[in-house]
Amino acid sequence: MNFSAFLNPVNFQDTPRLFTAIAEWLAVFVYFNIYKKRYNDKTFILQCVCTLGIQVLFQFIAGILPLSFWIISMVGAVGMMYLSLYLVLDIKPKDCGVITTHAFVLAEFAASLYKQLYVWLVKLGDNDSQLASVCMMIIVYLCTFIIYFNVERGNIAPNRNLNVSTKELVSVVITGVGAFIISNISFVTSRTPFSATENMLYVRTLVDFGGMLMLMTEMGRRNELALKNESNAINQLFQRQYEQYKLAVDNSEALRKEMHDMKHYVMALKNEDDPDRRAEVLEDMEQAIAIQESFMNTGNKVLDVILTTKSLQCQKKNITLNAMVDGDLLADIHVKDICSLFGNILDNAIEATQQVEDMEKRLITLSVRKRNQFTIVECENISDSSNVKLRSNKRRRRFGRNSLPKTTKGDNVKHGFGLKSISQVAEKYGGAMNCSYENGWFKVKVLLANKN
Repeated sequence: MNFSAFLNPVNFQDTPRLFTAIAEWLAVFVYFNIYKKRYNDKTFILQCVCTLGIQVLFQFIAGILPLSFWIISMVGAVGMMYLSLYLVLDIKPKDCGVITTHAFVLAEFAASLYKQLYVWLVKLGDNDSQLASVCMMIIVYLCTFIIYFNVERGNIAPNRNLNVSTKELVSVVITGVGAFIISNISFVTSRTPFSATENMLYVRTLVDFGGMLMLMTEMGRRNELALKNESNAINQLFQRQYEQYKLAVDNSEALRKEMHDMKHYVMALKNEDDPDRRAEVLEDMEQAIAIQESFMNTGNKVLDVILTTKSLQCQKKNITLNAMVDGDLLADIHVKDICSLFGNILDNAIEATQQVEDMEKRLITLSVRKRNQFTIVECENISDSSNVKLRSNKRRRRFGRNSLPKTTKGDNVKHGFGLKSISQVAEKYGGAMNCSYENGWFKVKVLLANKN
């Protein structure tokens, strides 16, 4: 491969194919480290090596083909980038199309910037050598991709899909294709308003830079909007949990009054001769007793109502709820935060446990205890492993604060807010949330800092 072929006036615009392949691979590698990966570290390293080798081989073959195959080669290069991203990342096809467009424009800009600066260096010092070319490529690529990585990772949330629409995908692709066409049209013909024979490299670099900025800005705005919508959704979830609590308070009062009427059931049972009516009265009494057994007394009235309500839900779904709770430890927690914290913890646990087919295994345990300067809220529930989507094949998996377990529902933008709201409550009170899955048990552990 001729590394200095671009210095020939005829091939003045050519970037070495090897450098082009490296730029495309580095652009892909940037998004490997920004977006959520599909596999573990060992597999990821192997995939990185393979994608680099394939990209280099493809560009080598493309360099041998006649110039008439240039457009086909470029489409093929984009296709290889798309395939690499789709196989490595846990990503949807449309999302991958957006990421690929960003990566391709980034690679074009990096390659163009390298060429621009190296040509300028050659003209300035009249020093053309493969060593100088390689050194310039390394410097430009390192600076470009490191800066881009640090900026772009703030535009993409690492723990959720982009969920782009077809309209958004088309808009991004048009921007990328438009930047590519305008930046390269001078190399095809000089008979256009965008052609500049003497300043081809300047035009190419500036247009690629402009296209890259447009895509990054649009991604940033989209991320801001997504975060705003997510914040609104979580706030609505907080409010909904609180409304459920207020409704449960009213229901609890009604149920307590009904317990006072137990003597009327007994009298009705004594005086009832009809067997069917007697059976109906007995059924009402059993239901009232079950309700009474469900009443919790933790020392915190708010938590009592929540646990009583969830306990009744568990009874209807044949789920055993064991609660060992010291409600006095939650005296400094706001009512709405208690509602959100325990409401979401138990809702998630109930939803997962009710999917276990074996009724005898449907179990949820909840505990609230004090350890050192923290109040520890811990909830474990049996869970069908097919309903827990882990990010590795390990038997035990822990999830950090910014790496929540993936929702089993289709749209992880609209769903999965329960755990995020739990995490927000924990952070509000100087603590943190941790999730883990082991041997069929899913555990949520929340630390809340004590004021005293």
